[in-house]
Amino acid sequence: TVEHLFLNNKIQILVCTSTLAWGVNFPAHLVVIKGTEFYDGATRRYVDFPITDVLQMMGRAGRPQFDDHGVAVILVHEPKKSFYKKFLYEPFPVESSLADCLHDHFNAEMVSGTITCKQDAVDYLTWTYFFRRLAQNPSYYNLEGVEHDDLNTFLSSLVEGTLADLEDAQCCEIDEQDNIEP
Repeated sequence: TVEHLFLNNKIQILVCTSTLAWGVNFPAHLVVIKGTEFYDGATRRYVDFPITDVLQMMGRAGRPQFDDHGVAVILVHEPKKSFYKKFLYEPFPVESSLADCLHDHFNAEMVSGTITCKQDAVDYLTWTYFFRRLAQNPSYYNLEGVEHDDLNTFLSSLVEGTLADLEDAQCCEIDEQDNIEP
């Protein structure tokens, strides 16, 4: 097959679709990404590849077990050139996804005894990476400001909503003094 010929260096150049970058583990010394858009038939227009797809394609270049180094070349329209330069030379911050699964974390911490009241839940959040990123990138988390009162209001609201959902799901009971019983 073509895959075996490429892996055995019988074929020096392999031209493929972006799908290959996800589906097959092919190492290459040089990867050329000819354009960062594809035609989306549903919307009847060209749309950008997700950045994860571009990274996946670039990641084929210079695998440590096969090569000392690799080269990735992106051919892109001039208006997008600055975005890709910035993307390649300035790292994107890693954001927290704790808020997406906060119910599970709170439930586990209630059962283990770490969270026994609403204030414990707020305190728990202040020790997380989520809290660090909340102060660093407030707009990403829909936080209005980074003052102490803004953070307290945001965290209290998040805790109230999460615990109310858990109580509605009968995962816990909350009494009038805000004590929590799993």
